[in-house]
Amino acid sequence: MADPHPGATQKLALLIDADNVRADFLPIIIREASTIGRVVIRRVYGHFASSAMTQWQPLLHSHALTPVHVPPAAVGKNATDMKLAIEAMDMLHEKGLDGFCIASSDSDFTTLASRIREDGLAVYGFGEQKSTKPYVAACDRFFYCDLLLAEERQEGNGASNKATKATPQTAPRLPRDDIFAAIEDVSGDDGWAHLGQVGQILSKRMPDFDPRNYGFRKLVDLMDTMAGVEVRRVDLEAGGRAVMIRLKVK
Repeated sequence: MADPHPGATQKLALLIDADNVRADFLPIIIREASTIGRVVIRRVYGHFASSAMTQWQPLLHSHALTPVHVPPAAVGKNATDMKLAIEAMDMLHEKGLDGFCIASSDSDFTTLASRIREDGLAVYGFGEQKSTKPYVAACDRFFYCDLLLAEERQEGNGASNKATKATPQTAPRLPRDDIFAAIEDVSGDDGWAHLGQVGQILSKRMPDFDPRNYGFRKLVDLMDTMAGVEVRRVDLEAGGRAVMIRLKVK
């Protein structure tokens, strides 16, 4: 399977379900997808003849999106989902991609995400907290755009970017037990673990883990304020510093 933490050489397709994604999420989606790899395909699906698509119209050119007009097939049928899934399967076998970014909170894409990963490609989901757990688990990583947008707006209002910043009221509960388990699993005989390794373990076990979901810009900021965790910075012989963490001895 493709590396869920790839470099910028990864070729990605961004497929947006405009029926199920807010237009104000788009800058976040583009930014996060671009940090993962190179987005070579950008398509947004929806019934563009409807008034609901008005908010998307000015974004098509500014973000180089290709609109895919999907008129409703029948009452009770989600034609947009079907069109997106069909084109994703075509791309899977024809475009030489390394991964897909699927922007939707619709659990109907759970099967599509699982199928893409079966072919060895990575899947990155973008949605809201209402996304179902099976859908989130089917992705290599999942970004809660509503939480990321709330954090950005807090920062724009002058909130601190460290631990003193209040998290959104709807923020998920911090997975303390999972964090402690990850530290223990990668720690050495002295109990110390590299922060980067802990972060990788957490991302693999919890695709939706992101310190920004809890009001912290970086993982080290979260660890600095987490009860039961000790943090130290170590100077490296080759230059730079490493962050080490361990569970405090009771």
